[in-house]
Amino acid sequence: MSSLDDSPSHRMKAKVTFNQLIQDTQDLAASDPDQNHMISRAFFTLEVGGKQYADMSVTLRQPFGTDYAKEPIEVEKPAGSYKGNWNQNDFRDAVEDYYRSAIGGGGSGIRVGAGSTNIRMRDNKFVFSKTYEFDIPD
Repeated sequence: MSSLDDSPSHRMKAKVTFNQLIQDTQDLAASDPDQNHMISRAFFTLEVGGKQYADMSVTLRQPFGTDYAKEPIEVEKPAGSYKGNWNQNDFRDAVEDYYRSAIGGGGSGIRVGAGSTNIRMRDNKFVFSKTYEFDIPD
């Protein structure tokens, strides 16, 4: 007879410090809503298990025709030297918060409000730090 291990799964903390955001392209409230989109890249340092990975980045996208203010931003898997376990859901929430704290209705870098039309942004660089922590599986 085998027994089941009832102990909770082990979790490690990940500490992500975003330090730069490059807005490659973003079209908001275009005359043709199907053309609304965004592609950007966030750069960050990751600390996991006592090790630091300073070469991390991630691409963010708003698919064509979606509403930036109301729909979530797509977040790719991070690139860089860290190859361990990951918690994409919590990371996605963190990087979306970082992006929206720079650009959008509540943004400190570029604030775009309701009723804005035909806004095209290209090659904007934002340099500010914001840190998040979340659990990842061991």
